[in-house]
Amino acid sequence: MATREHRGPGTLSARLRWAPQRFEWLQALQILEREQPHLPALGCSNDPQQEAVRLRGPLLPVFSPSQISSLQLAPQAFAPLSALRPPLVYRHLHRKPLVVPRLTLHTPVFGLGGPDGPLPYAYQEWLQQRVRAGDRGTLAFLDLFQHRLLSLLYRVQLKHRIALPYQRSEHSPVYQQLQALCGLTSQPPGMPVSVPEKALIARAALLANGRRSVAGLQSLLRHHFDLNVRIEDFLGGWRRIPPASRTVLGRQGRNLSLGRNAVCGSRAWDQQQGVRIHLGPLQPTRADSFMPGRLSHRQLAALVSFYFGAELQCELRIHVDKSDIQRLGQVHQPGLGQGSWLNREVRQGNYWIDVSLGKNGA
Repeated sequence: MATREHRGPGTLSARLRWAPQRFEWLQALQILEREQPHLPALGCSNDPQQEAVRLRGPLLPVFSPSQISSLQLAPQAFAPLSALRPPLVYRHLHRKPLVVPRLTLHTPVFGLGGPDGPLPYAYQEWLQQRVRAGDRGTLAFLDLFQHRLLSLLYRVQLKHRIALPYQRSEHSPVYQQLQALCGLTSQPPGMPVSVPEKALIARAALLANGRRSVAGLQSLLRHHFDLNVRIEDFLGGWRRIPPASRTVLGRQGRNLSLGRNAVCGSRAWDQQQGVRIHLGPLQPTRADSFMPGRLSHRQLAALVSFYFGAELQCELRIHVDKSDIQRLGQVHQPGLGQGSWLNREVRQGNYWIDVSLGKNGA
């Protein structure tokens, strides 16, 4: 049972007004701006009165325990703070915009005063004396500069912090830089639309390195599909020799030493031809999504081709949880070799399905 003092979760806007000191300065400004998206952004308007919040810096030589000192109604707003209900969605009432009282946020993060500000301590004390005497003219004049400085600081942090402009990737210069690091400035050949671009951007630190490894592909697949992945490398296979690369034995020819620079036949054994990817153990429904022609199969094939190239042959072994395998019947009709087997006796040990990972996901 909840206690009497238990409060509901509420919205971020309500939490911000109830306890602004618990929020970071940058986070609080983002919340206040998104409450009124129709207003100009901070630092982008010639009139500070048109922006969502007024910013004020410190004018006391004291250290603050948090990034926000207080969040109050602006002097021109007369509604009580408890009656403030910011609209999460911009609404209209009788074709008139719903007006939200303007707020003033006091922060010690950056400003003209404070223990680290350029104003001398004696001048800050003089300003406090003028305020107590009822003269706020000098303070209001300095607030114009403090609001502008804090607004520019806010714009700078939005621009140069990677996680913040990434929320609006289409307008983010950081997102374009991550695309270049991953090799996604142009649509890579063979990369279908089924693979989300953000899935590769999230692994930019891995893809920016030109070296390719089995551990790197394993990490990429594990984070994308959220399942256990193990890769078996050095999977040998026969590679067909193109007619243009074949030679003919003769006195005048070259590459005539068998076992050194020539082989007998139209195929050659390549011990590094491909890899085998082990997935699971998976539930039958999840394993079915990796069958040829399914979305997960196409995404897996595209990721392997993008990471290692199209020349690498890849086999897929899907381990299935034997406790959930369905028996053949009218209700469950799995495909032969794709979740069902023909055995005279009950199969012992783990169950798996071997699938060739096609380049086009087929």
